[in-house]
Amino acid sequence: MGKSKKKKDNQKFKLTLRLGVVGVFATLLFVVVLSHLFIIQFMEGKKWSEKAYNQQVKTQILSPNRGTIYDANGEILAQSIPVDTVSLNPGKVTYNNKKQVPNEVIAEGISNIFDITYDEMMEKLNSNKSVVVIEKKVEKDKIDKLKNWISENDISVGINIDSDSKRYYPCNDLASNLIGFCGTDNNGQTGIEQRYDDVLTGTSGKIVTTVDATRKAISDEDEQYVASENGRNIYLTIDAKIQSIAERYLEQAVNENPSSTGGNVIIMNPQNGEILAMATYPDYNLNQPFDFSRTGFTEEEWNALEPADKTNNLQNLWKNQAVSGTYEPGSTFKLITASVALEENLVETDTEKEFYCSGSYQVADQEISCWRADNPHGAQSLREALCNSCNPAFMQLGQRVTAKTLYKYYQAFGFFDSEGNDIARAYPGTFYKLEQIGPVELATMSFGQRFEISPLQLITAVSAICNDGVLVKPKIVKEIENPDTESKEKVETQEIRQVVSKSTTDKVKEMMQSVVTDGTGWRAAVEGFSIGGKSGTSEPPVGREDEGYVASFIAISPIENTQVVTLVALYGLSEGANHQGGQVAGPVTAQILSEILPYLGVASNTAVTTTEERNLIAVPNVTGMTATEATTHLQELGFNVVSHIDGNPDEVIIKDQFPKYGNALIEDSSIHLYQDENQERAMVEVPNIKEMGIGQAISTLKARNLNIQIDGTSGIVVSQDPSFETQVEEGTIINVVVKEQLNNAQ
Repeated sequence: MGKSKKKKDNQKFKLTLRLGVVGVFATLLFVVVLSHLFIIQFMEGKKWSEKAYNQQVKTQILSPNRGTIYDANGEILAQSIPVDTVSLNPGKVTYNNKKQVPNEVIAEGISNIFDITYDEMMEKLNSNKSVVVIEKKVEKDKIDKLKNWISENDISVGINIDSDSKRYYPCNDLASNLIGFCGTDNNGQTGIEQRYDDVLTGTSGKIVTTVDATRKAISDEDEQYVASENGRNIYLTIDAKIQSIAERYLEQAVNENPSSTGGNVIIMNPQNGEILAMATYPDYNLNQPFDFSRTGFTEEEWNALEPADKTNNLQNLWKNQAVSGTYEPGSTFKLITASVALEENLVETDTEKEFYCSGSYQVADQEISCWRADNPHGAQSLREALCNSCNPAFMQLGQRVTAKTLYKYYQAFGFFDSEGNDIARAYPGTFYKLEQIGPVELATMSFGQRFEISPLQLITAVSAICNDGVLVKPKIVKEIENPDTESKEKVETQEIRQVVSKSTTDKVKEMMQSVVTDGTGWRAAVEGFSIGGKSGTSEPPVGREDEGYVASFIAISPIENTQVVTLVALYGLSEGANHQGGQVAGPVTAQILSEILPYLGVASNTAVTTTEERNLIAVPNVTGMTATEATTHLQELGFNVVSHIDGNPDEVIIKDQFPKYGNALIEDSSIHLYQDENQERAMVEVPNIKEMGIGQAISTLKARNLNIQIDGTSGIVVSQDPSFETQVEEGTIINVVVKEQLNNAQ
């Protein structure tokens, strides 16, 4: 009995112990669960609420359209076009019968459509990622091929086509260094695209929908719709026609001279600061900004470069030299020195023997030469000194003005400004500190050397001279448009300050006209228009001799009520070749102005020589005639006929002629006749006829079966288009400008 009781007590104890242990574990488990619930409810409640919400809702982002960039006349320069992004879900690509599509089938199909190899595709398909991107910014032709392949293979899910947009530049390289381009995320990387990125980008919208466990919409009752706000459109002040003219002649000038580091052209309306053209060469194709072909490297050389060097070379190619580059302006800056001296009543324009040039000028311990040291200018007035571009005269003038006074006006003209403009951030000039200026520094800066400014700064200052002394902020954006409301906001002209008086600017403009009619700027003259200007030739900075010379020319037209200021600058010219501004940049300026002034409707102030006065003959239309009839008709008019026919000339019908009818040519010009429009044409290299007289130029071109059209009545050829060494069709008309050569003009 005792043993039985003892056994029962042990069993009871064990049961109690077990219950106690279970109770303790239950209590602990309850505490843990309660603590976890507390953490979830109160400490991590927001996180889990958001996770639950995300599982219950589907958010679709609505991307805004990036704004379009137009020229001043509404021509599209940059726009976003619809494209798609293609991706897939590895392991989830299935047929309509729910069976998984083999990776090998997918890899072969996708690699045949997109720029991806079979092996690369297999690597993506074997990825652990839930989504892999195949290609971004895919255009319609590839998407159509993909959709056809999906349909042909009866694929239902797993391959995704999502709407996107791609930046497209219809004019390719037109104004490329100014406009800039976008990255793959459609954000501006350079130029106007970057400067106005916040204006062009817009604001994304979204659609929020409640979904079930399969991510299908349950109901649209709670759907939230937030509309995207499209980016605004920008209308530039740039005129695509004027821009293309500037780029064409700039490229020709850089290649002819040659200019090792390129050049730039700026054309500006001085009255409102609008930039009509801003060209840089070399330029690049905005649709292929990473193409290295215009950097000057061969493919082998490019592939050998380090990544950082590739980036630097591309960035140099993208650079807008007219704004972000600086250079020594040379003698074009004499306009500023002259303006300051006239405003301070320290000189008059035509006081005889005001200055003297002996070929050089002694300043402190240095003797600084004139460009015409072997044939000194002697005694001169201010007008004569400007026409002769005489450095000694302007060194003497600088001493009269003093550095302190010059700096006061440099500040007023905006050369020290650190405030940016609507084209780019500020690039203030690089000058000596005032206290560092000694006699030599004062002398050199008086004629535009040993300091650096940007081309935009110079043309802005000269534009103030052409705007009755009022400095206007340069402007590249004309209007900003809201595409949703079609409302436009005009960008107003900003007058900064009155720098000099109208009486001073009138005198400077008159002297600029004399520079073109009687001085070193004679090559920039344009028949029928009043042109003023100033040439500039700057030596490479000390220690940077390998950079070469800078040849430049700044011109204004017309003299009264000036509407256009044009700056041409060519960089990296060697001393052995033509490197002076009047010789190199002057003719380019004339070529540009001869086309843009009539285009802008600037009134001609002199009678232009007519076709009849030059004994030109209008080319008739002889297509449709027999070869015999066409030849007889052309010869009777005074043309030389070059026939490219095979057969009886009495029966062969002329289907094409070159030059075309409507042109006017001098007597004995060649007309080429063809019996087939697609007939092979003979090509010839254009010779160099610059500096030739008219007769020699005509003979040289005629020897190569080329024709000529002449702008000017006498003198030497100062420019030609197309440029020499260009391959052209026989019979091509070479347009030349001839000018009288002045003995004192270099």
